[in-house]
Amino acid sequence: MRLLRHWPAGDRFPVVRSKFDRILELCQGRDVLDCGCIGAVAESLDEARHGSHEQIAKRAKYSLGIDIWKDEVEKRKAMGYNVVHGNVETMSLGRRFDVIVGADLIEHLANPGLFLDRAREHLQDDGILCLVTPNAQSLNTSMKSLLGARVAVNPEHTCWYDPTTLKQLLARHGFRAHEEYWQDYRKSPLVDLAVRLRPNLAAHYVVIAGKEASRESA
Repeated sequence: MRLLRHWPAGDRFPVVRSKFDRILELCQGRDVLDCGCIGAVAESLDEARHGSHEQIAKRAKYSLGIDIWKDEVEKRKAMGYNVVHGNVETMSLGRRFDVIVGADLIEHLANPGLFLDRAREHLQDDGILCLVTPNAQSLNTSMKSLLGARVAVNPEHTCWYDPTTLKQLLARHGFRAHEEYWQDYRKSPLVDLAVRLRPNLAAHYVVIAGKEASRESA
């Protein structure tokens, strides 16, 4: 126990149940770019309406979605959504936005730094960048690792983040975190108890960042 006294406590940000409630608040009445907007296959307009991009589009003054999934982008266009096919690591859209959203996106990218550079170019000076990503130290991951079980990894993911690594990446590309949250649906009593006691075991990490002022004047 003496050793534990020398270990700093885990990050204790607020724990929220929704990935998007705070982000949707920030999108209200603003110009929003939704990066990686597709999320999942939608065979009908009703299915598309359950996606996060629909929720963003309903609240934003103007919204644009971008995704590399060409077939699904064409489906969304046919359904009436304002979306374009493109790569967020190389995008050049010819305008700036008040809010840029990247939910469950950055862990899929081959070069997340390129994405952050492009996001910075497309963001108003007082704009905000909203990211959601799986927590590398979640209860699911930690328990499976402790028990020697195989940790399930989405085969399309290239990396995992925790607050330290993601904020370091943000800082290297001219952003600074303003708000941070842990997110977990806490569907089972065991998970609910564990996350209440140790918030850093939550399933996802949410960070709201702005442009670093010192970078602007450099």
